[in-house]
Amino acid sequence: MRTFRAVVILFALSFAAKTALPEIEYNTDNLRDPFKSYLPKSSISEKTSSTILKELSKVRLSGIIWGEGAPLAIISGKIYKVGDKILGIKIVDITKQGVLLNYKESNYILKPK
Repeated sequence: MRTFRAVVILFALSFAAKTALPEIEYNTDNLRDPFKSYLPKSSISEKTSSTILKELSKVRLSGIIWGEGAPLAIISGKIYKVGDKILGIKIVDITKQGVLLNYKESNYILKPK
């Protein structure tokens, strides 16, 4: 029985070696680039530090809600929590002293007026 298996395996291997596999040519002419963005370019320009300070001077921190849950800030009549964005600037932390904002690794503090 073992010799029969060995003969069958050798026959299969010799047959497979003689059979040529078809050559496959890979063509990427009609495929899109997965790393290229096809979204329209944003018309929003990058904000500078002076622009941010000018925009922040227009907003008003009316109050801070401090209780059992996450702290909230009332800024220009709207309620914000940590992680929200105001004028495209992320709220990083809300403390009893004010709101810590972050834009492009620069921190800004919004204090009650």
